[in-house]
Amino acid sequence: MKKTALLIVGLVFLAQVVSAQQPDMPQMQHGRQIVKALKLTPDQEKKFDDINLDHQKAMVDVRAKIEKNQIELKGMLKAGNVDEKKLLQLTNDNSKLQAEMKEMGVKKWIEINKMLDKDQKEIWAKHLLRMGAGMKMMKEGIKDGARKMMREHRMKNNRCCDK
Repeated sequence: MKKTALLIVGLVFLAQVVSAQQPDMPQMQHGRQIVKALKLTPDQEKKFDDINLDHQKAMVDVRAKIEKNQIELKGMLKAGNVDEKKLLQLTNDNSKLQAEMKEMGVKKWIEINKMLDKDQKEIWAKHLLRMGAGMKMMKEGIKDGARKMMREHRMKNNRCCDK
């Protein structure tokens, strides 16, 4: 029972780590490609860069809070003393922070979208659709990995108990 509880806490922790490490959009490499594709004016390019830098600064603060919560979770795991109330609080706090990160990403998208002309908006929307599809595939891969880990854990426990 204790192993199962620790496994569940570990999976919650893993899910939070993975979701907190989602890359900002657009990434540096993709950022330069999309700037070329959008054919931004020098003024638009400066605004684009300023928006991205402001967003990155804000994201650092939110990620730091998430990481502190994750360190606290890790401490609970290492101590073997899982405080259910604290676990739920930290998990809820991280969920709120992750929602905040997503909202910040949407606000960034809106801000960039406002500075574009009609043709640029079409290119920007297509770029974001491709990026969204890539993120979805990455999340599915993570879920599959977690499922595999759970199966292996169950099989290992069944083998040790069958003896």
